[in-house]
Amino acid sequence: MHLSEQSVRAALSDLEARYVAFMIDHFRNWRVWADASQRMADGIPVLREEIPEAFAIEYEFAKAVLEMEHQGGFNWNDPRLRKIFAAVAQGPFYTFWADMITEVVLRLTPLFNVKTLLEAGAGRANLTVVMLEKLAARAADILLVTTDAHPVVLDSIGKLREQYPSIRQTTCLWDITQKPPQPLLDILQPPVLLYERATITYANWQALNNFAVADVVVLGDYFNYTGTLYAYDMIFEKIGVKPLLYQEVKPVLDACFPYQYIMDARVVEEIGLPNVTLTVAWR
Repeated sequence: MHLSEQSVRAALSDLEARYVAFMIDHFRNWRVWADASQRMADGIPVLREEIPEAFAIEYEFAKAVLEMEHQGGFNWNDPRLRKIFAAVAQGPFYTFWADMITEVVLRLTPLFNVKTLLEAGAGRANLTVVMLEKLAARAADILLVTTDAHPVVLDSIGKLREQYPSIRQTTCLWDITQKPPQPLLDILQPPVLLYERATITYANWQALNNFAVADVVVLGDYFNYTGTLYAYDMIFEKIGVKPLLYQEVKPVLDACFPYQYIMDARVVEEIGLPNVTLTVAWR
């Protein structure tokens, strides 16, 4: 018997209020950035001082992309990009985003009687660290399975695990564009809650089908909810970072997880921000 959307909303109502309030305040001036990105795309100089602080990193990234394009081509190894990516992880939104994703996961755990937490695509392990800290603080007795497609990531997490000896944690290789491998299936104890941040892109969004190994998912991804695109979308598309439209994703979600709740949908209504960033889905 599935849980109703009303039950899930009630369990997360205070977290939704916090998240929506932060998003509205933080991204209120997003149209200023959209207009500035259009001028940048048109070759008109835009000063950093013209950009709202919430979009400073996007500005620096767009500026680097356009400059590299004029210099002969995009280079992922450019030192400017390493600096930008490091700044993203420590920025106010990413920090708050990690806090909210993990809080939502832990709030849903007893509601769905979850036995396994499954992190997909650990990457730099920033989200992993936040979850480990919270599990340790709560003395939570639940299995945490951390996955990534790259062995070096899991090696680093294995060392990180030594700092939290009380947590039942294990790792497993998993490329989310492929079906969950048997070693992972052997580990999972249902019900399973899968969570992730920024692993779903235009190039791999069909991977959502593979998330059906879980009973409930918490997706921290940028989905374009309105279908309207802006100059910054076009700039980032130059390097293959295409916008991911929610209308494309929804049929897959409906097939795998027919019950959905977008925690920041009210932000779209209040300030017109085209993206949603935190979705809960279950079956």
